[in-house]
Amino acid sequence: MLRLQRLCKGFFQFLIKKEDMLNFHRINSVNNQFFSNLFNLYTLAFPPLERRTWAGLEYELNYEKRFCSHALIQNGVFVGLFNYWTFDRFIYIEHFAIIPKLRNQGIGSEAMNIFMNQTKLPIVIEVEMPNNITASRRILFYEKLGFSIVSHNYAQPPYEGNGFFMPELIMSNDIHFANSHFEKIKDILYENVYHYQLTKDKNIVVDE
Repeated sequence: MLRLQRLCKGFFQFLIKKEDMLNFHRINSVNNQFFSNLFNLYTLAFPPLERRTWAGLEYELNYEKRFCSHALIQNGVFVGLFNYWTFDRFIYIEHFAIIPKLRNQGIGSEAMNIFMNQTKLPIVIEVEMPNNITASRRILFYEKLGFSIVSHNYAQPPYEGNGFFMPELIMSNDIHFANSHFEKIKDILYENVYHYQLTKDKNIVVDE
């Protein structure tokens, strides 16, 4: 656990902060000056089934050392959010978004490249099925960064309550690792991120 905490704290420390540089500002609690900005974008960019409530997010910030939340700051201004989990064998990026007016200006790619340069661990993400233009563009965005779609079926558990499982895709910048360890990755995400205990006798209802 100590090594995980050091990983979370160690990211981005070598960067020299300049006004025009994109910086990752760590958020440790809801009292942080940028938390309201982050939560407003969080609720704008992700539908209720794909995110936590205020209380749920506050819980992870307070008690889960593997969870890292950052506000993306440029020129002293909030421009996006970047939330991820640090596990022993991989990094899971849970939520990542840029404010609407600054999208398609390269900020997202810059943030991802900064992050990927900070870790040697494989990175795993979830993306929506390519059923619309926005989802297809999101997949293309990650493919341009070196990510590939894992060749296993996956469904995202509900964040709270007894909601539907949503069919999604897993992508990774280390496709061999992700394909080889898919079941382990899924179990870790289900148990730690979604707090969902998968049992053999549990019926999984997938929202088509």
